[in-house]
Amino acid sequence: MLELLDMSSSDAAPKLFEFYSIICDHGNLLNYFRNVQLLKNTRKCKDCLKEMKLSKRSSKIDKEEWKCDTCLSVESIRQNSMFERSKLPLRKQLEILYFFGIDMQIYEVEKFTDISHGTIIEWYKYLRGLCREFLKRDPIMLGTTEGSIVEIDESLFGKKRKYNCGIGKQDTWVFGMKEKGTRRVQFQIVEKRNKQTLIPIKSSVERGCTIYSDCWKSYSTLNEEGFDHFTVNHSENFKAPDGTCRNEIEGVWSLVKLRIKSMKGVLHDKIEAILDEFTYRHRFGLSNGDVYNKLISDIAHM
Repeated sequence: MLELLDMSSSDAAPKLFEFYSIICDHGNLLNYFRNVQLLKNTRKCKDCLKEMKLSKRSSKIDKEEWKCDTCLSVESIRQNSMFERSKLPLRKQLEILYFFGIDMQIYEVEKFTDISHGTIIEWYKYLRGLCREFLKRDPIMLGTTEGSIVEIDESLFGKKRKYNCGIGKQDTWVFGMKEKGTRRVQFQIVEKRNKQTLIPIKSSVERGCTIYSDCWKSYSTLNEEGFDHFTVNHSENFKAPDGTCRNEIEGVWSLVKLRIKSMKGVLHDKIEAILDEFTYRHRFGLSNGDVYNKLISDIAHM
């Protein structure tokens, strides 16, 4: 059954019944962790540098530990892994990884598991941070292929509260870029909708490529910046007479806001993490948001 979760066998995550057929058996669970390199298959003793052996220990939460026959030192099988600082059973940690990978919301995970609400929240926060880190390690430039078009736009996240009641920032402007015909997107939170918003364009889009935008005046110097700039006036039509259209970036905004709505809304300081997660899923995942195997692979090699 172990091959059912082999990430090389399919881009898609295993079905739920396949997944639980593995994690319900502790021996299979540990073998799976080692198969996908989330746990080490070998280890050298840090004291005498001799090869250590796996030893059964029923009193330990993981039922196994590394033991050195030479100096008799022992080490946890979690050492130097992402699980090292957690006391949560490995089964529950893999459940969280799985449900996050297949894009299940926190309140849905609670229905399927015996994991506490607070624990799921903390793990999802951690995994979103990993998404951000993996994106930083694999940066991209938009518009690098010949004839490519990058659609740009800004969008407001949040809504005005009645009578301005409540505390904290009420809305957030986000600048977005989408390479037409691909799943490559980038976002940048901006404090003001001014010319400084062009900074992400200069650093993330290849000079000389075509850019589609609306008629916002801060975009007016893009031709001078070395881009082939075309605009569409949405107050007059959806698609400009010359064919300029920004339907793909508009579609991305709809997907991002639908995600936030499904999460029952998010606070201003959490929007960046949500955008990072969305970018990771949109760039590396399947159309349904499934990034399970990609996430496991990235964690194993971090």
